Amino acid sequence: MNNDILKLNVSQIFTLANNNEADINLNLSLPPIDTNGSVRGTIYDTTLLTGSVVAGATVKVFLADGTPYAHTVSSTDGTYAISDLPMGIYTIAAVKDGNYLSASVPLTISSPTSVEINLALINNEVAKQNIIYGILTDSVTNLPLNDVKVSLYSVVGDIKTLVSSTVSIADGEYILDKIIDGNYELIFEKTGYQTSEINNVALTGGTMFNATTTLTSTTGDINNTVSGIIKTDLGVIVPNAFVGLYQILNGVETLVSTTYTNAEGKYMFGNVLDGEYLVKAKLSNTL
Repeated sequence: MNNDILKLNVSQIFTLANNNEADINLNLSLPPIDTNGSVRGTIYDTTLLTGSVVAGATVKVFLADGTPYAHTVSSTDGTYAISDLPMGIYTIAAVKDGNYLSASVPLTISSPTSVEINLALINNEVAKQNIIYGILTDSVTNLPLNDVKVSLYSVVGDIKTLVSSTVSIADGEYILDKIIDGNYELIFEKTGYQTSEINNVALTGGTMFNATTTLTSTTGDINNTVSGIIKTDLGVIVPNAFVGLYQILNGVETLVSTTYTNAEGKYMFGNVLDGEYLVKAKLSNTL
């Protein structure tokens, strides 16, 4: 290693003309003592630390308490180097997409001499599976929707099978992971909203599918109901009684819906618009 004995110094600018004689003197000082160290090594794809190297892996040095300190990226030949590490105790690890974070290796810097540490990345097959994610919002207000149930169905021919489910969080975000290759259907459900679907979702080879969507509120779509029980004067329930619902507009009664009581004497009208109404009931025999 070729190190400076005396540090480089530079003179002031001077001008020469008419055969002048320049007297330029320089004082050279000792270079600063480098008390920092460094670490270098190679990233491999097996724990044997031999064979194929890994380019583009992120290599990171952590302080003893786990605080990140410095990082770099391995080069095309899998090598890396991190310098300017003060004397002390560290750990070092590496990671790359599709692999688990390597096991942390102790690193001690006790001199300016570079320390060599090779690291191994272990293939993560789960990381190569597919992911579905997105944000769910109200179609009118664009506000995020919390607690939306998200169901993922595998579709094979005419057969649909529930394979995963989750719920959205406060910011409307959700994520489904560890999904194997295949064709899928997404269903979004929340009380007070119309059910929404995304069909023909084809996933393969570690796809990250953005299924952001909106849900439409049913407020205003679900109108009023009218229900009750028909009995005799003695309190006996009356099955199969005619029940008519009349709307009153400007004092005029108009029959708008009819039904018959069930075996318990109960009836109900659904999807009744706002307004004034009355109910009429009777029981007739069949000739």
